[in-house]
Amino acid sequence: MEYEELIPKIYEWAHEREIDQADPRVEFMKIAEEVGELSAAYNKKNHAKLVDSIGDLQIALLIFSRLVGVDHQKALTDAYQTIAHRTGMTTADGVFIKQSDIEKEN
Repeated sequence: MEYEELIPKIYEWAHEREIDQADPRVEFMKIAEEVGELSAAYNKKNHAKLVDSIGDLQIALLIFSRLVGVDHQKALTDAYQTIAHRTGMTTADGVFIKQSDIEKEN
């Protein structure tokens, strides 16, 4: 199934269970729960659980976005456009530091 096909199916699934009418705080707590599960799976090197947690987190984020009136695709596009031409450096540990933050330190 293509990614674009999944989005309406996820919204339909949420609607059938009335999750799309719930208090957004509940879905926000679900996001936090899924991040915790993702962290545990990563730390325990459990690849199957890692994949499951990433999927669950994306679903929770899609539903939360809809509950709070945010177009997830626009948010993602805007975020990409913000970082697309960002410069900086990546540390040996893999942490990216924006050029503007490097300049603040100097």
